[in-house]
Amino acid sequence: MSRHNIGGAILILFLIPLLPLSAIKGHVTLVDYGWGTQQEALIVHSGDGVVPLTAIFQVSVEENHTLRPLEAVLKIPSPLRNPNGGSVEKLIPGIQLGKDKFEDGEGFALTFSVEIPTKTPPGWYDFEVNLSYEVLDEDGDVVKRGANKFTFSLEVKGRSSVDFTLSGKVVKGEASTLYLILRNVGKEDAHITSIQISASLIRILNPSISGGALLTPGASVRYDIGAYADENLDQDTDKVAVLVHYTSGGKDYSVSKVFTVQLVEKNEEEEEVSPSLIVLSDKHMLYAGIPNGVNLIVKNVGDETARKVKLQLSSQTITVLGPTLFDLGDIIPGDSRSIKLSLLPSEDSKSYRLSLSFTYMEEDNEDVTKQLNTEVGFGRIEEARVVISSLEASYSKGKLRIRGNLANVGNRQADNINVTIESGVCMGTSTYLGELDEGESTGFALSCQVSEDKLPPKIGVVVKYMASPENWKEARREVSVEGPQVTEQPSKTTVTMTDPRYAVVWAVAGLVIGLIVGKVAFGRRSEEVEVP
Repeated sequence: MSRHNIGGAILILFLIPLLPLSAIKGHVTLVDYGWGTQQEALIVHSGDGVVPLTAIFQVSVEENHTLRPLEAVLKIPSPLRNPNGGSVEKLIPGIQLGKDKFEDGEGFALTFSVEIPTKTPPGWYDFEVNLSYEVLDEDGDVVKRGANKFTFSLEVKGRSSVDFTLSGKVVKGEASTLYLILRNVGKEDAHITSIQISASLIRILNPSISGGALLTPGASVRYDIGAYADENLDQDTDKVAVLVHYTSGGKDYSVSKVFTVQLVEKNEEEEEVSPSLIVLSDKHMLYAGIPNGVNLIVKNVGDETARKVKLQLSSQTITVLGPTLFDLGDIIPGDSRSIKLSLLPSEDSKSYRLSLSFTYMEEDNEDVTKQLNTEVGFGRIEEARVVISSLEASYSKGKLRIRGNLANVGNRQADNINVTIESGVCMGTSTYLGELDEGESTGFALSCQVSEDKLPPKIGVVVKYMASPENWKEARREVSVEGPQVTEQPSKTTVTMTDPRYAVVWAVAGLVIGLIVGKVAFGRRSEEVEVP
């Protein structure tokens, strides 16, 4: 045998053990991915720092085989990075999961850590996951090694940023007003939830404000801040710290700044005293297309009484159900008025504005009517709304069957939908339907065995679902049971003298008797005739 033949034979001998490995079935499929964890999905913005990224995989192997994931490597696109500043995040699945072998059809979720720097441009970013694994037979021997590569894209949104300024001076020994102006310089709506103001020398008269304003991109709002400084102070400036809390894109943010405020003597600058009306709302979000109860609080944070205050409401996106003109009377400094409203927001808008126009008179000039215009902003509640569009129940041969249809008439996906019988019989019987997209509908069916004597006239059904993150909703409906088809024994028919059927019965009976009598009579007459 030549050297070439010997080398070929040796190569074949080495390849023979590998042939069964390539023929063994086994691979991993990426079935879902996203920012956050399996328990809590996230909307990620520029500057959010280190956030979790979760990828969910499903195993496919032959019977009596298992798959063991060895290493998962996430390639991170720039300018995103891992917590240590690198472009790759590695993890050992067995360590994170506490389990290293999976059978056919089983799934597992791997969570990586990704840092989103402050200057990350908004947009979609491409990720790549490389997952290596081994396939083991029932004896635990490795029969295949492999790796799968997956690519997917995730979005980083631009952070909605709120900027603000504080202006004005404080006259020593008198109540003064500072003007806080908040602006939305971002690209998404921002809901101001609270404002805290503090200082060392200046006494802030309204140090905590509940907010209530909705700032669309480019919009601004002004708050009047009451302040007082002792007239004997030697300093001519003070530091005022402002902390603003707001929400945007489903996340909470806080921004703080420190401003230098001048302290002036009375003879240097006389502050004009006047009323100052602000409006607070107990709600920042509204449901579209249905009435919403809202309480508005009108407060005078100025240093003079606002007399004969009247309020006129108007809006292009909200219908006010009820009066739009209110007479609030005199509002002294620090006092407030509460107004209860029923608002019907439009189905076509993502955010809403309610315009408020005040007219009032000042204490020292009651002949002049002043006007103040302001706005209250609201966001649209984005959540699923599942309704039971149809429902029927039937009973036959000892089995109760309930069928129906659900529709999601809300404006986001409904998750974890579960339909359950809650009253009547078969309580607790349920079916899990999973998810239902906005505008979609689906059918469901429930059944159980029950004896006819225990069957009630109605069955109650409840649908539970997650309308938005951590917000569970329910829909209920009762349905009458059709059937069972009971065969009744025919009852005896009683005909009375006054029943209309009485005449018919006797007419028929008379006709029959007449025919019989006639036949008998005819037969007798034929016998009596003599034939000559």
